[in-house]
Amino acid sequence: MRSVNDEAQVKPAHFDELVGTEWLNDDPDDARVRLTIRDDLRQPFGLMHGGVMSTLIESICSRATAGAVYDRGMAAMGQSINVSFVRPVTEGGVEVRAQARHRGRTTWLWQAEVLDDEGKTCALAQMTIAVRPRPGA
Repeated sequence: MRSVNDEAQVKPAHFDELVGTEWLNDDPDDARVRLTIRDDLRQPFGLMHGGVMSTLIESICSRATAGAVYDRGMAAMGQSINVSFVRPVTEGGVEVRAQARHRGRTTWLWQAEVLDDEGKTCALAQMTIAVRPRPGA
């Protein structure tokens, strides 16, 4: 599997740069990202916005799938996401840990968790990624 950091393979994700996603590991068995909370990522009551957590989950699942299927001429794109928020995050950061539970020809199914700096679960998620032929491949 090629690294998804190879710019000839996967274009940089501008949205992830905007959010501040820190890429730790894009292995489908142990995919991880990290993010430190900032004021512009909070909802009005001072909590990390749920959309930010969802973004991190979608990003790591898509990126790890893309890296795994790229050599077969395939692309990865989010198909569905279900996130349950368990505990708020008000300071520090979060780490998303995701594992591919099903690696089908056209669909991958992921389980992910969002943990705070103390290792407490803040959100649990299931993500489905569609795998389709890459344009021009």
